[in-house]
Amino acid sequence: MKKLIIDCDNTFGVFGCDLDDGLAIIYAAGTGCCELLGITTTFGNNTLEVVHPNTIEFMKRIGLADIPVYKGHETDPTKNEAARFLATAVATYPEEISVLSIGSLTNMYHASVLDANFFEQVGDLSLMGGVTEPLIICGKQLDELNFSCNSEASYEVLTKGKSIKIATGNNCLAALFTTERFGQLQTSDVPFLRWLHESGIYWFKRENEVFGNDGIYKWDVYAAAALLFPEMFDENIVEISPTPESMKTGMLLGGGTPKKVSLPQVKDSNAFMEHVYESYTAFSKRHSRI
Repeated sequence: MKKLIIDCDNTFGVFGCDLDDGLAIIYAAGTGCCELLGITTTFGNNTLEVVHPNTIEFMKRIGLADIPVYKGHETDPTKNEAARFLATAVATYPEEISVLSIGSLTNMYHASVLDANFFEQVGDLSLMGGVTEPLIICGKQLDELNFSCNSEASYEVLTKGKSIKIATGNNCLAALFTTERFGQLQTSDVPFLRWLHESGIYWFKRENEVFGNDGIYKWDVYAAAALLFPEMFDENIVEISPTPESMKTGMLLGGGTPKKVSLPQVKDSNAFMEHVYESYTAFSKRHSRI
């Protein structure tokens, strides 16, 4: 079973903020194919002062209060308990731990500052962020989602990390999770699924109001699935070339030193969507107290 740490900026349930980190946590735990060692919190969707307590409360709410949650730090590696946990865990299980990093990459960078061997010892890295071309939704351009939050950290992780998968904003557009399918949860006989609909429908409504989209892109779930179920994706090995300057906008093709990474492309978006909903049902059986 894969050992997993999720590094996230979870704002599930916070008004005006995306819910995809929370959905990724539920998804990963629901699959039953990984041992979730801990959650580390970073900034991105909101500040750490919002993200960290929200994540602690979220984990309690969904029945995972036994999973430790470690707070990151914006600037100082020596004050970053999340980075310390990452570095210690990876040193304890060299090359056995996968990290799903779906917010700012600050904690990952700080872990490498605390332990120079961090990137050599960590196993697979699955990241959500970056663009290879403008990110357009229904004719509107969306800013890059994660790497630009801390461009210095992103540059360090992308140039020094190994075995990297990146769920780019562009590739995630291949998997739209429709409002109609999400709406089916409200009539489920499973209390957790009804709660998930009640708690999450706000973001579907927001996406429709802002972009006119009849659904949402579960960016972070895409990154989680690419890590845990790679058979559902074409690996898509690509040479990226980030620079410190290109990372300010999350652009992966910046003219820097070329590096091969995987930019997974989902094979069947409908099958992928149903796979994710199956994991939610499985989660309700394994973990939920709702």
